[in-house]
Amino acid sequence: MKSTTRNTILSILLTLLIVFSAFSPVLAQSQTAEQTISETSTSFSKLYEEVNPSVVYISVAIQGGSSNTQQFQGLPDDLEELLPFLKQFYGPQGQNNQDQESEPNQNQNQNQNQNQNQNITYGSGTGFVWDTEGHVVTNNHVIEDATDITVTYYDGIERKATVIGADPDSDLAVLSVEDYRKDIAPVKMGDSDTVKPGDYVAAIGNPFGNAGTITMGIVSALGRNFPIDDGSSSSGGHYTIPDMIQTDAAINPGNSGGVLINLNGEVIGVVNSFVSATYSSAGIGYAIPSNLAVRVVPKLISDGKYEHAWIGISGIALNPDINAKLELDRDQRGALVETVQSGSPADKAGIKASDETVTINGSEITIGGDIITKINDREVKSMDDIISYLAFHTEVGDKVTLHILRDGKEQDIELTLAARPSVEERTGVKANENTIREQVGEAWIGTYVKDISANDIKKLELPEGTTGALITQVTKDSPADDANLQENDIIQKIDDTEIKSVDDLKAELSKYMPGERVTLTILRDGKTKEVRLTLGTTKNK
Repeated sequence: MKSTTRNTILSILLTLLIVFSAFSPVLAQSQTAEQTISETSTSFSKLYEEVNPSVVYISVAIQGGSSNTQQFQGLPDDLEELLPFLKQFYGPQGQNNQDQESEPNQNQNQNQNQNQNQNITYGSGTGFVWDTEGHVVTNNHVIEDATDITVTYYDGIERKATVIGADPDSDLAVLSVEDYRKDIAPVKMGDSDTVKPGDYVAAIGNPFGNAGTITMGIVSALGRNFPIDDGSSSSGGHYTIPDMIQTDAAINPGNSGGVLINLNGEVIGVVNSFVSATYSSAGIGYAIPSNLAVRVVPKLISDGKYEHAWIGISGIALNPDINAKLELDRDQRGALVETVQSGSPADKAGIKASDETVTINGSEITIGGDIITKINDREVKSMDDIISYLAFHTEVGDKVTLHILRDGKEQDIELTLAARPSVEERTGVKANENTIREQVGEAWIGTYVKDISANDIKKLELPEGTTGALITQVTKDSPADDANLQENDIIQKIDDTEIKSVDDLKAELSKYMPGERVTLTILRDGKTKEVRLTLGTTKNK
């Protein structure tokens, strides 16, 4: 009896041991996952303290009503609930000054200015400190058409900013911040090529104006190509931002231009947009890969623009149905060229466009063109592969070799990459300068000036024959005031153009647009000094 009882107890213990052994890996994995999530949350808490000071709030004013609805990142037309909030960050400009000034449009009356202020659209977004030279990076659509831009640092300190470079085709732009904070460190840029689906990431930005918001998630997918809505016709070409990073980190209106960081606190993406029919986060957000930003931003700083390498074709990916029509192997991969733009590198190299229309599964497509299977040594499965390769591995002027199938035979075609036509060129719309001036006003310094008289020369103890525009008053909070110009300063040059009189000053200012940076050479207390400032606008003075 005792032996039977002992055997029963041993059997039970053995069974429990086996069961525990079977479940222990699952328990261990569960505990490891919980520990990883806990450690990740702790890591992002520390990283937020490091990165957030480098993320800024951007508020913009656009003269002329709702000329750019993208400022609100997909918000519904009824913005009345948000406008009061936005206006507290970016309200109308100061009161009209009725005194006479020796600058253009000096006779605008108060009613005109009030009407103009009522016709201002407000928007906001996010940006981040790029370097130690006062440059802030954001999305192009955040600042597009803005006539006034304010950058607010994490601690509430505000600065004016101007656009020095913008690229609609990558949706990136660079701002130059006046009197920028030298104590704010730039972000650390990471390598987006090392990002993998499932990696933990966090987005930092200003959704719905809530500054300094962090949301956490994972990389949901890679290689998403995002279409650019620029109004191009099919003959002018449609373009995409390549290799976008998809994330489920919550992204809402106002996050655009913010950062997507990894567990090392490195920026691996510039938050670009979200997709939602309800104008709120739907778990699908996108970020421009950091490696594209690293290529584009330095050019925007140095040249004000970025030239994208361009072949000049449009096409579609092969699939079994198309392959059957073309009598190709069912699994053949490649990009079928549908159109070739006239005068493009592809046209000059003799790339053949499709010329026959067929119906496949109820849809009409054109066939008969070249099939690109490789660009240099990179395999091509679709047009996205070509777009990505051009964006990340080539520059304008480079030579590339396209490996193609034509009439069932393989051959190589070499061509030289050109610069992609600008948005204006491919849409056939180029802004008229007079129209722009009607919208944004004339360039404005913010000074009252007069010609130098003999009495002025005597009173100020100036050398005989001194010329220039003598400042008699500086308007408060004007560009001149921000640049510390003073009464009795004499403007003698704008950039490299000599100014001998008020008329010279007016004539030279008429050549500039509001928002442009200029260097004024002034005479002060017998010494020549150069002053940099950003021109304001007569619309809001």
